[in-house]
Amino acid sequence: MNLEIATRLAQLRKANGLSQEALAEKLGVSRQAISKWERAESSPDTDNLMALASLYGMTLDTLLNTKNDMYILNGTPEESEQPTSAPKPLPKTELQKKGAALLKFPFPIIAVILYLAIGYFLHAWHPGWLVFLLIPIYYQLAAALTVRKPKARLLTMPVPEIVVLIYLFFGFICRIWHPTWVLFLLIPLYYWLVACFYKDKTE
Repeated sequence: MNLEIATRLAQLRKANGLSQEALAEKLGVSRQAISKWERAESSPDTDNLMALASLYGMTLDTLLNTKNDMYILNGTPEESEQPTSAPKPLPKTELQKKGAALLKFPFPIIAVILYLAIGYFLHAWHPGWLVFLLIPIYYQLAAALTVRKPKARLLTMPVPEIVVLIYLFFGFICRIWHPTWVLFLLIPLYYWLVACFYKDKTE
């Protein structure tokens, strides 16, 4: 990427009142990736260029043409002769569609029915209540699937909730409270490994 386009990307971001962190969140990339684009150290891929153009309400050609005037997000161009159209959202991936469908499923009702079945037929009201821990796990997993970028998706997975459920299961069912507490060490290790070593293709 040449320096003129990098400077334009920085100017567009500032003109639309976005910090590097805010823009990175909207695109699903790291702040460091935005910083590298604006310093001309790396170039955004086609998907990110299209996302930027959609976010700023302009065509891809307009985005990359440094002679064009600045556009304000969700506003009217200050000096452009042609008004910009409303930004179009990026199409959802198949994984995002599945996540959205899972979010609409009434999983709490299934959890209640399962708990009552365990209680009546197995007489295990305790620790049968552990099935209710599946509710936040289910919905957080579904929400994670709706995240577009793989790295962000991994960081929103319900890892702590799953670890707690496994720990309580071994404790109540198998009476193994120690040394299963070691499982909790996996939580910071998981997030550290993903944050440090997993790289999206666009970063």
